[in-house]
Amino acid sequence: MSRTSTPDLARRLRDLLRHRVDPNVDFSAPPTPLTGGGFTAMYQFELLGAPPEWSAPLVLRLVPFPHNQVLIEAALQEGARAAGVPAPAVRLVEQRADLLGVPFMVMEKLPGHGFVRGIQWHRFTQSFPALVVSWPETFARVLALLSAADVAPAIGALERLGISAEHALTTRHLAWAEEQLGEEPDFAEFLAWLKLQRPELPTRLSLVHGDLWPANVLVKGKAITGLVDWTMGGIGDPALDLGFALVGMARMPEPFPPPPPIRNVLHAAGVNIARRMHEKVASRDYDTDRVAYFEALRCAVELAGVHMGRRVGRPDGWEHGVPALLGHVRKITGIDIRFH
Repeated sequence: MSRTSTPDLARRLRDLLRHRVDPNVDFSAPPTPLTGGGFTAMYQFELLGAPPEWSAPLVLRLVPFPHNQVLIEAALQEGARAAGVPAPAVRLVEQRADLLGVPFMVMEKLPGHGFVRGIQWHRFTQSFPALVVSWPETFARVLALLSAADVAPAIGALERLGISAEHALTTRHLAWAEEQLGEEPDFAEFLAWLKLQRPELPTRLSLVHGDLWPANVLVKGKAITGLVDWTMGGIGDPALDLGFALVGMARMPEPFPPPPPIRNVLHAAGVNIARRMHEKVASRDYDTDRVAYFEALRCAVELAGVHMGRRVGRPDGWEHGVPALLGHVRKITGIDIRFH
């Protein structure tokens, strides 16, 4: 994550926009941190003297991940939007890290708020009743939107940014986990299981969000107004969205738990919500074994993130949730991993 101060970030962003958008542009509302996220930094701002498409409220999203990640994320958002899925329009995307400290994108700020308003406990508590009552139904509606979307616009957006569609397939998650964990003997059996059990990609590829945690689904009343944070998105198997989401809910309140006994109450609620999420989409083509595979893969991805964070001295958000992830792996695969 960038360590740039907000005033310095504002100066650098203004200089960049004067170069890229209009020499006379300035802030009518300077960058202000947005709350709610746990793994990336976002800032909202507004411009004065900008072209029409830059005149609405905007969001700067810092994407501190290597390779082509920010380009893949931007292309998926643009492709989703073109296919009728509510996603923020991308105004600017930059893979270079020297301009603002990390790769970034600038996108429109969509109306509404996260179904869960944030990971901070005072915000999460406000959203908890709605989460228990109606998240499974909202989740099913989101999956229906994604399932109906044509992937061609996303493939086209990837190509315009110089990214092969192959690099955005959902198979990239296993490749990344292998890259991070492949030299660790404790993970050898688990990685071998993931490679052996990996399902073939379906004949009809789907648009996949990859992180359907409620805070990433914007709502206004009962309307779904946007899907944000496409970091783990891709093109491929729609069962990934269900499997990945079930882990996030079933292991709640990890990785940001409060003290017990509140933790125990929230965990029981999360298990109940996960069961109902699965039931809501059971009539679709989500094979149980296929979904379980993606639950295990989600655990591998998060464990790989923890391992990488330790190696580079930047703790990952799932650091506290490692025991929960290992328990979930054991439940699905029967494999015990010695990773502390």
